[in-house]
Amino acid sequence: MKRILPLFLVAALVLGLSACNQEPSVKIGVVDEAAAFKDNKLATEAMAHLQEMGKPLQEKAEAAYKAMQADQTEETVAAYKLAMGELQNTMTAEQQRVVGLVDAKFNEVLDNYRKEKGLTLILSRQAIIASSETVDITKDIVAAMDKVQVDFTRPEAPKTDAPTPEAAPAPAEAPAKTAPEGGEATK
Repeated sequence: MKRILPLFLVAALVLGLSACNQEPSVKIGVVDEAAAFKDNKLATEAMAHLQEMGKPLQEKAEAAYKAMQADQTEETVAAYKLAMGELQNTMTAEQQRVVGLVDAKFNEVLDNYRKEKGLTLILSRQAIIASSETVDITKDIVAAMDKVQVDFTRPEAPKTDAPTPEAAPAPAEAPAKTAPEGGEATK
């Protein structure tokens, strides 16, 4: 009996330690974000949208530049600066909006892929020193991004019932009040 009890304790200890040393299964995917983000159909559509939207603004700026070169006056310089400002401001805002839309879809695709494949995490290739090609999921992410569709049409500005400044009537000037005897008239 004295020998069985220590053997039983040793067996329990070994089983306990081996259970503690078991690590949970970690499944990792690695993606080349730069390639997956730009080398897909959605990114190509986004670029085409930006080019199409910028074309009339760029033509307007080029026409203003040519007019300024032909006859440099305050008016032509101001027109050129205005056209360039409109081009830069509009395109910067639209580029940020479009990149935000594509980025949101990219993150959605990554998260859906992670869940579908039972991955614990997805790492960026740029943040990894070395990895096996078997964990590279870039092609799968590009294929998933190719299936995503986004409407890049700019939302219309909200319509209000308030009159525009041009349509609003000018405030009428109040008539001058007559002053009591010996006093000044006031408006």
